[in-house]
Amino acid sequence: MVLAALLALTTIGTASPAQDGAPPEDAALALVRAAESRRVAVLERAARSVVCIFVEGETRAGGGSGVLISADGIGLTNFHVVADFLATRRGVGGLSDGRLYPLRVLGIDPGGDIVAFQLSGRERFDHAPLGDSDALRVGQWVAAMGNPFLVAEDYTPTITLGIISGLHRYQEGQQNLLEYADCIQVSTSINPGNSGGPLFDMDGRLIGINGRASFEERGRVNVGLGYAVTINQVRRFLPGLRAGRLMQHGTLGATVRVSGERLIFAAIQDFSPAEKAGVQLGDELLAVCGRPVRTANEFNNRIAILPAQWPVALSVRRDGAIQELHARLEALPLRAGLVYPPDADVNRAEVRRLLAPFAASGDDGARLPAAWEGRLTLRDADGERSANVRIAPAPEGGTRVAAEWAGEPPAGWDAGQFESEWSAIVAPLLGARDLDEQCEALTGDELDGRIVARVQRRLPDQRLVRWHFDADVGDLRAATLGTPDNPADVTWTVSDHRDLGDRRWPTHWARRQGATALELRLDRPLEPAPDARPSATPEGGAP
Repeated sequence: MVLAALLALTTIGTASPAQDGAPPEDAALALVRAAESRRVAVLERAARSVVCIFVEGETRAGGGSGVLISADGIGLTNFHVVADFLATRRGVGGLSDGRLYPLRVLGIDPGGDIVAFQLSGRERFDHAPLGDSDALRVGQWVAAMGNPFLVAEDYTPTITLGIISGLHRYQEGQQNLLEYADCIQVSTSINPGNSGGPLFDMDGRLIGINGRASFEERGRVNVGLGYAVTINQVRRFLPGLRAGRLMQHGTLGATVRVSGERLIFAAIQDFSPAEKAGVQLGDELLAVCGRPVRTANEFNNRIAILPAQWPVALSVRRDGAIQELHARLEALPLRAGLVYPPDADVNRAEVRRLLAPFAASGDDGARLPAAWEGRLTLRDADGERSANVRIAPAPEGGTRVAAEWAGEPPAGWDAGQFESEWSAIVAPLLGARDLDEQCEALTGDELDGRIVARVQRRLPDQRLVRWHFDADVGDLRAATLGTPDNPADVTWTVSDHRDLGDRRWPTHWARRQGATALELRLDRPLEPAPDARPSATPEGGAP
């Protein structure tokens, strides 16, 4: 009986099967030991990514925890952990190797109590892989790590084990700050000093950032209720945090209430995202971003975890018919006086990171091919026509396109427009030097269900080019060209990619304008003459 209970408690994760023919007691003991060995190995590896955070200086004042999420030293912690040194944006972080490293605050999310930082002083840092907090289940085992009560003088984190005791919890903030919406409730011990530390699943994947706990009314005694911001919420804010920006949460500008068995819109602000999307009073709300909602609390949780300007899909029922409405959230105002201008060096470093797969970084002198042969397909009201196409930089500057149509070119084909768009959107990625000096990293966005990081470049004619990079793998997903009032006037979406040495280049481009759809497949790269490289500065659309 004791052995069975021990087995139930210690077999966390996948255990190796026992050898055939072993006595039941020996087989059970082997399972226990195998599970224990695996757990120790997973947590030992995860602990190397945990950071003990202090104010810069000799006093080791302040105190909190953090976790590294990339080899270049990018990490996450709570806003309230670094609040005391926001003026300098400098601190120190201790790792389990016993060393302290310089820490630099990047972007901040005061509303969600999250901050991104970066350690320096080492070529490569151990880091934790990101998990999927939407896949969590109540009752599954988790581990919290950090530096509670600052007991880790050698900077090795304390590990507490427990279970997920609740999901989709809400912990109220103050003045739109430090709000924990749709958060994870855990039974692991979360104490002062654990703030900002990681919550791991039993495969060592980061599923949340610990930040709050319920304590007895008098005294700081943990009663077994801790709360963590989900990693999927953090993912949406991460592009802007890495870019060094002050992130704000979004609002739909509407409230809902339960009426009988229906959840209906009860109030809609004038000129709000809800009104612009076409929401009407009395509409029954069925789902937000594909997730069903049944209560006002669920509605608030769905919206509160999204950044400002994030796209939101609303499923509503009106007069018996279901409609799909689309909005972009407005910024939820923060406490007056909170100012956090972006650090230009931090933002430029993020631009360089996002452009690194392309020749635009120019650091190693390598370039992607600037000339290509491919197939162009145009679809409009008259049908479908295709042409062989060759795209190359023109010696006098700009882009030259040679399209071989069977017969006369279709009415919807505008070679000059295509050359202008290619010069503005694509050519800079193929060979421009110092492109990072002309760009800025923006906040993130969602494109076809994927989180994307965006880089913007303003052309001399004030048009805006925006490149959208997959936040997980770095591939280019889309490029837009437009004005400040309509930045996505022209949108090229990207699908297939091709490996060219150590770089990847998008080979399938598509654009739709009105009833005309244009599709470009790049089949073969060509190497142009050295003096036919594209310029970095298009004038009015063509360099």
